[in-house]
Amino acid sequence: MRLGDINDLRHYVAQLFERGEIDLFLGYQEGTLPFRAAPLFVERLEEAEQLIWDATCQNNLAVYLREYRDRNVGVLVKGCDARSVVGLLQERQLSRERLHVVGVPCSGVIDPRKVAERLGCSVEEIREGHLEGDGLWVDGENLALEGVVYEMCLDCAMRNPVIYDVLLGDPLAETPPSFDHVLEIQSLSTDARWAWFTHEVAKCNLCYACRNACPLCYCTTCFVESSHPRWLDASVTPENVQFFQIMRTFHLAGRCVGCGACTRACPQGVDLRRLLDKLRLDVQELFGYEAGLDPELSPPLTTYREDDDNSFIMDR
Repeated sequence: MRLGDINDLRHYVAQLFERGEIDLFLGYQEGTLPFRAAPLFVERLEEAEQLIWDATCQNNLAVYLREYRDRNVGVLVKGCDARSVVGLLQERQLSRERLHVVGVPCSGVIDPRKVAERLGCSVEEIREGHLEGDGLWVDGENLALEGVVYEMCLDCAMRNPVIYDVLLGDPLAETPPSFDHVLEIQSLSTDARWAWFTHEVAKCNLCYACRNACPLCYCTTCFVESSHPRWLDASVTPENVQFFQIMRTFHLAGRCVGCGACTRACPQGVDLRRLLDKLRLDVQELFGYEAGLDPELSPPLTTYREDDDNSFIMDR
């Protein structure tokens, strides 16, 4: 089934409530800041009128699903978000029978930092703006939408959801995945790569926004909060910051779907995407596996095949 526009979506969600098929729907509503929609938790059919969908809807709503896994929940997902849902299904964190997935093709979401850059001001100085066709009006200036979406959106290879019960809008043309941003760093010398890494993660202030925004970071007790053993303390030292980012990145190896929620959530602008995409590329090359495509498959680091590549194992 396919829905044509946002009014169709609102009507459809209201019908789901009327038929008793869901008791919660996760979508988006107008935010209080320019170009930033806010999550909307619809619990009554009349609240469906507040639902919106446009290029301001950047949050990956899959991050909330585990909190409501004992309820019948509907959720609106972009292409990359849908792969997070698949990842959670693979790890038995959700029941497909309790989920009603509305997929929406997405050509990119707005990066407020890019908007501010084009206007020569800070994000906080942007007072008002609105979308209009393929552009947006900001404080009296018209900007092309393509020029102000997140970098990860420009070479996104998952514009259409891989899992859905109903689709909002028409599918978009897909593009091949690009890892040029990874290969750029990978081609550097060991010392140059380390210099890039230490400079980049030095921006991190250990706020853990990246962890909180990630649907696959769901450990009951995160290693940073463990006291037995204590892996790191609360001080923002280079050792603590580097350890946190390395551990979190490796924890997501073979699981990260490249949705970019962590990068978008980072208030310091750390290029987390490049770290995670490095391991996404490694997993593809070593195991021929791409995360978030098939709910019936298990991530490669949780399975073993006789033909797995063991060349990375060092002999003593």
